[in-house]
Amino acid sequence: MFLEIIIFCLTAVALYAVYFVKSFNTTRPTDPPVYPVTVPFLGHIVSFGKDPLGFMQRCKREVKSGIFTMNIVGKRVTIVGDPREHSRFFLPRNEVLSPREVYSFMVPVFGEGVAYAAPYPRMREQLNFLAEELTIAKFQNFVPAIQHEVRKFMAENWNKDEGEINILEDCSAMIINTACQCLFGEDLRKRLDARQFAQLLAKMESSLIPAAVFVPWLLRLPLPQSARCREARAQLQEILSEIIVAREKEEAQKDSNTSDLLAGLLNAVYRDGTPMSLHEVCGMIVAAMFAGQHTSTITTTWSMLHLMHPKNKKYLDKLHKEIDEFPPQLNYNNVMDEMPFAERCARESIRRDPPLVMLMRKVMVDVKVGPYVVPKGDIIACSPLLSHHDEDAFPNPRTWDPERVEKIEGAFIGFGAGVHKCIGQKFGLLQVKTILATAFREYDFELLQSEVPDPDYHTMVVGPTLSQCRVKYFRKKKLTE
Repeated sequence: MFLEIIIFCLTAVALYAVYFVKSFNTTRPTDPPVYPVTVPFLGHIVSFGKDPLGFMQRCKREVKSGIFTMNIVGKRVTIVGDPREHSRFFLPRNEVLSPREVYSFMVPVFGEGVAYAAPYPRMREQLNFLAEELTIAKFQNFVPAIQHEVRKFMAENWNKDEGEINILEDCSAMIINTACQCLFGEDLRKRLDARQFAQLLAKMESSLIPAAVFVPWLLRLPLPQSARCREARAQLQEILSEIIVAREKEEAQKDSNTSDLLAGLLNAVYRDGTPMSLHEVCGMIVAAMFAGQHTSTITTTWSMLHLMHPKNKKYLDKLHKEIDEFPPQLNYNNVMDEMPFAERCARESIRRDPPLVMLMRKVMVDVKVGPYVVPKGDIIACSPLLSHHDEDAFPNPRTWDPERVEKIEGAFIGFGAGVHKCIGQKFGLLQVKTILATAFREYDFELLQSEVPDPDYHTMVVGPTLSQCRVKYFRKKKLTE
């Protein structure tokens, strides 16, 4: 009897495996071409995980289409890999292409009722609260504050005539320090250590389960990493709550109110008259820092690493020529309006090695993309990594060239586009450009290996491989405030 049960189960599995392969590989005339699957259940996850760029380029080449469907753990994932069709992914409303379902694995980080865990009307209001505090009018005094934090960090950590550092770790600390100072005020900056914040964010990130996009029931399992994420989130909530309560007491005793992003969130009121709760304010702070810290850190690090490489000396010379036109104490206009080459360096770093491999949505209604119809229920994705390596849009795509010109309008999607375009783009560039100008004015740098590091595709947000990021610094002159 037992043997019969085993035989029955094995037969059922085998039959389902055949059905799995056949059903995926069989398409309707209007469906995007599929990259054939041969491995039941897993689909293409192993090949994609090992080399996402190489695998997607192979799919695109072999199906002879920039729009194609692959299979990730049983889920149909349609890639919009033709830069000319980007608008088909970025312009539709959330009700048509929905991000909530595919990013539900982020809820443990942001918290219930925040961002993707909130109904879309509420989420839009929350993002508008952030956007209102990230306008250019608010940035006028940020550059001196960023420079102060950067110089303070360098004076404390790059305090010898020469030494070795891990540039990725140090950029992370500087980005967190400057963001806390500019966006959340001196009280948050003094009470929240950058390395502690970075460690808690890293702990949460390493505990996330991106595979839950394709296997949602993973979120319901009592996995150890879920417990670690909750623990780190609770720690951060406790720290932020104490800071917020202290801020509210201080504000109550002052004649004038503090004007920063934290104050804006504390004073935010939804259209129905409900103020943001303490839980929501903490969640939005975490969301803002989680999204911005990674991207700005990685962009700054890649830019510095490429500028250090001897083959890019002409670009470093061009950057020096640009920043030497300004006094040591920069202002907003210097950084945002008068440093176009520094911005080109940042954008080219995002172009060559975007922090996010794929941006995803769930298809809520059938959607036409090019000559195809992507069916309801599919996951549709646009890959900055794939699009930024399109030879027609960016010839010689692995070459870091800040002077390159985009050959296809709209091919660069490093900051997203459409209704979900990055609201922190201008602030992030302000941070990156100020750090580049300040660091390269006062230090020289040297790679400790012959080439820039490899991208680390094993992390959710892709940056240079940490172990390859050690560099040597040489102080040019005594740091001054």
